[in-house]
Amino acid sequence: TLEELRAAADEAHRHGLRIAAHAHGTEGIIASSEAGIDSIEHDSMMTDEAAAIIRKNGNFVTPNLYLIDTLKTTELPPAIRAKQDYLGPLAIESFKRDLKYGLKVSFGTDAGVFPHGDNAKEFTARVAHGDTPLNAIRSATIVNAELFGTPDRGKIEPGLLADLVAVAGDPLANVQLLEDVKFVMKGGVVYRQRAP
Repeated sequence: TLEELRAAADEAHRHGLRIAAHAHGTEGIIASSEAGIDSIEHDSMMTDEAAAIIRKNGNFVTPNLYLIDTLKTTELPPAIRAKQDYLGPLAIESFKRDLKYGLKVSFGTDAGVFPHGDNAKEFTARVAHGDTPLNAIRSATIVNAELFGTPDRGKIEPGLLADLVAVAGDPLANVQLLEDVKFVMKGGVVYRQRAP
């Protein structure tokens, strides 16, 4: 119920925590927003009404587009295949609605359904479905830092954690470059440095 969702959100916030809801359906998306849930995962059946409510309430949404693009529904059991075949196109339209309404779109992948290590393919999928490379990168950095309540990261500024990655080229011209990270720095310590 909405009351139960509100109680869960209130309890999480009382402890200084964020809370996410797994919501595919429109009713669940709206209820999660109205309850004060911080992040609405998937938001597969986003309507104009739901998007307007989320924008008013300031929740984040976390779509997962690479999953939709890569999932081979023919390999799924019949009931799950039918669900995915139905939800996939709706989720892509929902993402376009997220962008149209200027919602706070955080970056998540639902990895585990597909192999970990392919997570960066979400950038390419988002751009293929209407996002800009810059907006997709901001989603994984600035927006996620805001969602997680971690203002010490997500930007390049003096005094922040110095968590950086680098690729061989301009990801604004070719976002797919983010799938082949050449340099990783965490907390100012270099963990990976490969030739381009």
